[in-house]
Amino acid sequence: MERENDIVKDAYYLVNVYKQHNVPITQIHIQKLMFLFEAYYMNMENTNSLYDCDFQAWNFGPVAIPLYKQFKKYGKNNIILDQEQIAEGNSICEEKKKLIEELFDAFKEFTAMELVNFTHADGSPWKEAWEEKEYSIISKEKMKSWFSKYVKK
Repeated sequence: MERENDIVKDAYYLVNVYKQHNVPITQIHIQKLMFLFEAYYMNMENTNSLYDCDFQAWNFGPVAIPLYKQFKKYGKNNIILDQEQIAEGNSICEEKKKLIEELFDAFKEFTAMELVNFTHADGSPWKEAWEEKEYSIISKEKMKSWFSKYVKK
């Protein structure tokens, strides 16, 4: 059964948005951006989660295992999607497309390391989880709360 909120399909859409604007995107970008997207979505839709998977506090920031499995093969190189993946990404709902495009507009000029630094900021949910226990699960509640200061409704 296909799930409505598939983090990989949403990531495909985001990767394609970057590609359409000729902005490079790596697996480090996608991990941080999808972390920020879930936090943004939770704030905009006033919900407590979007994805079934969790983000973990890894050395270079938040990581969702499904994204890691899908994109790790690219290493530090740009992610390249095939036509089937582009079509899967384009099949997500219009509401998520709009929010993903808003996220792109906000973060398109950030390098991978700038995104790492942003997610590593003092008081961030990644930092709290990492200091408590490396590779631990990052609380969705803390993600939503932390990101709320960046959201204009």
